[in-house]
Amino acid sequence: MRSYPKTPKILPWLAKKAGISESRAATLWHQAERWAEHRAKAGSSLYFKLAVDRLLQLALAESLRADAASFGWRPWARAQARFWALSMQAAQHGSALTDRGWRLIRSTSRLHQPG
Repeated sequence: MRSYPKTPKILPWLAKKAGISESRAATLWHQAERWAEHRAKAGSSLYFKLAVDRLLQLALAESLRADAASFGWRPWARAQARFWALSMQAAQHGSALTDRGWRLIRSTSRLHQPG
């Protein structure tokens, strides 16, 4: 049986928020763990606090580096992607409400049919 290194459960969320890949976020986590090993006993609560804090710093630095490399286009593109996702969510909720309304109309019309 193969054991995989453990990563924090917030890693995919953090990677998405920072605009970096999950594999890059995992690499940053391992760097943060190595950094924390020099400052606290491995496995202690202080160790994990330091590692998570360092991970947040590294993810922020990576995100800022990618933003700077894109000459300002990356934040704009990420904002556009969020607006697109928001409009798609609104359309999905609107269609779900419309479907629910039609189902309600059909169920009430069946109750009032003679026969």
